[in-house]
Amino acid sequence: MKTKFTTLNVVTTAMLAAVGVIVASIFHSFGDVALSSLFSPMHFPVLLCGVLCGPYLGLICGVISPLISFLSTGGARPPFPNGLIPMIFELAMYGFTAGLMRWVFLKNRKTFRFASVLALIVAMVAGRLLNAVVGAFFIMSDSSTYFAALWTKLVGSFTSTWAGIILQIVLIPAILFALQKGGVLVKYLPDAQSPSEPEPETIEK
Repeated sequence: MKTKFTTLNVVTTAMLAAVGVIVASIFHSFGDVALSSLFSPMHFPVLLCGVLCGPYLGLICGVISPLISFLSTGGARPPFPNGLIPMIFELAMYGFTAGLMRWVFLKNRKTFRFASVLALIVAMVAGRLLNAVVGAFFIMSDSSTYFAALWTKLVGSFTSTWAGIILQIVLIPAILFALQKGGVLVKYLPDAQSPSEPEPETIEK
């Protein structure tokens, strides 16, 4: 598992965090909060960072992206505390889990070819679960229990972001495939090889 913070990885992490903030701002500029939630533009760079740069830089990217957005918009987006705090936990989980699970799946010859896709799926579920667990505290009222709020938050975290989920599962492997064909992927993922064959990780389309 990658633990070294190389210059390439650190620069890539900073770049992806900036991309997430900028793209999210573009979506919000249309004035439709539901549209931004549907496509979840800030999720995409964090997940990609986790896969490319490893779990620790993925976690860092997930923490700083919403913080930078919050500070750059004067505290408007995401709103504090019910928006910002759950989102920090969610994105941090995305970045960390995507990097960690990709490494886990690479160690199994049955899953190494699809390691990145499987890691993305696990990360998306884990991040949304954590968002619901934390976010339920902020939408709970005197008339509703924590578990009722948790269920509402959990269902909403999947149904309101379905388009983003589909795009992330399709586009991130496509980007990895393009990086692999261009000989760039190995600079990020030198350990991406079969447990039994000294071949680079194959991103199947």
